[in-house]
Amino acid sequence: MDSLTQLVLGAACGEAVLGKKIGNKALVLGAIGGTIPDLDVLANFVLDQLDALAFHRGPMHSLLFACIFPFIIAFFIKKFYDSGIFNRKAYRIFGFVFGILIFLGIGGVLSAILIFILSTQGYLYVAILILSGFFFFRYVYKNYLVKSQEFPSANYFDFVKLFFLSIITHPLLDALTTFGTQLLWPFSNHRFAVSNIAIVDPIYTFPFLGTVIACGFFDKSDRRRTIINYTGIIISSLYMIGTLYTKSKVDSVFEQSLQSNSIKYTRMLTTPTILNNILWYGIAESDSVYYCGYYSIFDSKKSVELSPVPKSRDITDPYRETKLIKTLSWFSEYYYNAMPTNGDTIQYNDLRYGTMSFKFDKAEDFIFHFNLLKVDEGINLLPEERPKNNRRDLKTFWERLKGN
Repeated sequence: MDSLTQLVLGAACGEAVLGKKIGNKALVLGAIGGTIPDLDVLANFVLDQLDALAFHRGPMHSLLFACIFPFIIAFFIKKFYDSGIFNRKAYRIFGFVFGILIFLGIGGVLSAILIFILSTQGYLYVAILILSGFFFFRYVYKNYLVKSQEFPSANYFDFVKLFFLSIITHPLLDALTTFGTQLLWPFSNHRFAVSNIAIVDPIYTFPFLGTVIACGFFDKSDRRRTIINYTGIIISSLYMIGTLYTKSKVDSVFEQSLQSNSIKYTRMLTTPTILNNILWYGIAESDSVYYCGYYSIFDSKKSVELSPVPKSRDITDPYRETKLIKTLSWFSEYYYNAMPTNGDTIQYNDLRYGTMSFKFDKAEDFIFHFNLLKVDEGINLLPEERPKNNRRDLKTFWERLKGN
């Protein structure tokens, strides 16, 4: 899932393991642990686009990494912790500046989402976010960064447990999305994807974020702090169970729609659309075409209008033995089609994510795609393009989410 969600989940895990001993530092260390697997994006600086795509959610998202790395990082954190550096003025200043940078990063992401969704109204929420952040960091500065603090003992295995829990929950949570996670690397490159929750789901994240922030305002010995943290964990877990139940119901609706239309298919995938668990997208594969459709749990009819989408494999078949097509096919779980665009350019569409317009006949409609260029010696991957925001499609998306 998104980095904010993983950070919050890691912080809650850190609090559950060491909150009573080291207080808010458990939140910080847990947040760091929850973020570590996503540092594989740094591979973008040393690998080409294709190899970086294959590396992401690979080695650093594996169960093997989650079992080994906590012992390594815990050793260095324990040394750092015992050094007493937390009470040095330079550290407190650095911590404050680093905290502001984290806030600006998170605030920037949330602001962009709010402005995109709410248009000009989003700026009001951004102003509220900035104002709240100012008072939050003022509180942190006065209570944690300008006065000496006591540090009860935390042993090496305490830190191992903290980082193990905060790291292993990251790939397990990612495996519930459609993107796919190589949990069994290096023994298998299979991408586990349950597809019961969107990559970004504010209904899951924001209540969790609220309880984690609230924990920071209570003393580590305060029983209310533990209650608040576990309340956030329980609420998020119940919501996750709810998404699995919703998926089972949506699967039944899609299966019935396929049967009622006498469509024979070899496999089927359903997944929630971005930012919610209400509007679902489904795709079923037959011999020559895919059948795609959308269903909202608010729809009055328990059926799906299915649109045939040609596979168009004849476009990519001449290059199917190339590393590029093999990697993209593996990445998209072979749910893809291709469209010729301009001249020698081909658009490779990952059909697991559907479209924002609910139409499948135009290249620009597809959410997740790659642009390929035919050359004399084969085919190349073109640089990734930033998707264009279309507010008309967003309005259509919102109306469809509310049901038909």
